[in-house]
Amino acid sequence: MSRTAKRSKKRLRPTKYVSRRRPRRSCRAKLLKPPCSRITRPRVKQGRPSRTILPGATHCFTEHTYVGAETSSSTSALPAQDTSSLSMCTYGIVNRGKNPALVQIQISPNAVDYAVDSQEVIAGGQTKALVPQRFLRYTRLAIQSVEPDQPTRLDVYFQAQRMP
Repeated sequence: MSRTAKRSKKRLRPTKYVSRRRPRRSCRAKLLKPPCSRITRPRVKQGRPSRTILPGATHCFTEHTYVGAETSSSTSALPAQDTSSLSMCTYGIVNRGKNPALVQIQISPNAVDYAVDSQEVIAGGQTKALVPQRFLRYTRLAIQSVEPDQPTRLDVYFQAQRMP
């Protein structure tokens, strides 16, 4: 058998083609939005995909707790919160006493002059969530006993989040 016949005989064998190339990754990946305000997006850099972290706030959740706030016959205010950069904020109020309490959400443009945004009466042993209805830069909670000389104890939770 000649050399050319041997070569043609080898060619007649069924060959298996195996791709050794890695699958291509698309550079057009969907935008990812992690739970916090960091946004990542794909970016091609020297032929390799990489992620760029865009500048922004690193905290997306804020909480302030005021445990054991005592009410009296006069109105007393809790510390003001700067809500200008927050997307959503809520006051959670738990009445730990037996007597009802009057709770007001107050808003202010300058942390000096406050107006009542909304108010609720919270019965003894009850829990309520209050959300400001109007927007101004500062928000605070004012508490008072409904009936004079019958104080009660409140646990107040201010929780807020910032969306990108």
